[in-house]
Amino acid sequence: MSYKAPRRFSKGRNFGVERQQDFAADIVPRRPYENRGPNKWSRNLVWTSSDGNMAKKNDTTYGSTKPQVSGTAASVSEQQRKYAAYGQRSSSVSDTRGGWGSNDKGSPKSMECVCKFWKAGNCKKGDQCSFLHSWTCLPGLVMVAALEGHKKDIKGIALPQGSDKLFSASSDGTLRIWDCHTGQCVHTINLQAEAGSLICEGPWVFLGLPNAVKAFNVQTSKDLHLNGVVGQVLAMTVGNGMLFAGTSSGSISVWKATDTESDPFTYLTSLEGHHSGEVTCFIVGGQRLYSGSVDKTIKVWDLNTLACTMTLRQHTDAVTSLLCWDQYLISSSLDGTIKVWACSENGSLKVTNTRRQEQSVHTLCGMSDAEGKPIMFCSYQNGTVSICDLPSFEERGKMFSTNTVGAITIGPEGLLFTGDKSGKLRVWNLAGTKV
Repeated sequence: MSYKAPRRFSKGRNFGVERQQDFAADIVPRRPYENRGPNKWSRNLVWTSSDGNMAKKNDTTYGSTKPQVSGTAASVSEQQRKYAAYGQRSSSVSDTRGGWGSNDKGSPKSMECVCKFWKAGNCKKGDQCSFLHSWTCLPGLVMVAALEGHKKDIKGIALPQGSDKLFSASSDGTLRIWDCHTGQCVHTINLQAEAGSLICEGPWVFLGLPNAVKAFNVQTSKDLHLNGVVGQVLAMTVGNGMLFAGTSSGSISVWKATDTESDPFTYLTSLEGHHSGEVTCFIVGGQRLYSGSVDKTIKVWDLNTLACTMTLRQHTDAVTSLLCWDQYLISSSLDGTIKVWACSENGSLKVTNTRRQEQSVHTLCGMSDAEGKPIMFCSYQNGTVSICDLPSFEERGKMFSTNTVGAITIGPEGLLFTGDKSGKLRVWNLAGTKV
């Protein structure tokens, strides 16, 4: 095969769709967790600001600048991570702060509604049906491939650096590896346990299991078993050269990356006695780690001292997802709300906007469109994923699934990966998108 000059992410990753050039991965040897800033494809939706590590106060004009965005999944950014928003809880809720939409009733309903009979494969009206026969109603967004194999809830999707293989983990007890050229499953690993989380950072893939984390390097084929976990690992993230794993027991296990070939990760500690329920999600912003839990709280951690500096209590049900956007923290919950937090005069975090939805919110992730404008994906209980602008929350369109989408990962070249509760893994392409 004749390869052209490789790029870090080639358009050859097309999952069997006819392509213009072949895939060639340029493998760049590097140490794990090298200090290169935020994960460009990660769930950490982070805007950079010119104010260093200080969040702006509430009296600023929100949305007055056009900051940069990092999207979701598992590669490494070359940019420097800045602070998002931080502080302690506040009981005040504002409906109309600086461009965050005109009310608190959530995104406007789309005029497009997918046909429930078509979703089930038995609509008899065909072109005469007045409902949508498509998995999306966003112009430019197309479904590239449906990857079949998982039988239960997909817990994570990862596309590691320097690899043309996509990884997915499910509560059906399997890890599947997919060829990005053909969309075929090339390897199925029986984990003999339920997977709870899957992420990647650079060439490393991390798999959360009961009482352990498995780490695999796609460049060196090094396979590690990280001990120090008590309970099922349900969420993981990377920040400040450390790996964090949140568990069903409410504890957070921490490992530090090292320069030792034989022992690249050293167990540091377990952060216990803070969350009283399962840890469900993480986000890193600057030198802060944010963790969400079924105990309805968000904990704020100092990445230098690993001390819990504050607790946010505004949600009335489990916190499901977290994002950092410019000076703000965005959280979602099973209580059907999306909350925007900002730094107040005294340095605490207070809710400046609450978007009330008609159903529970399960996953948030963000990216920039071709014009550099921030967009956010919001997954709801009924299998709908709303795609909206920030900070207005104006809805651009929707994606549809037969079940709740629990995993959303942004990939290179406008690729987007989703996994739902039934095990359906889909690959999308958003035309004209740059990450």
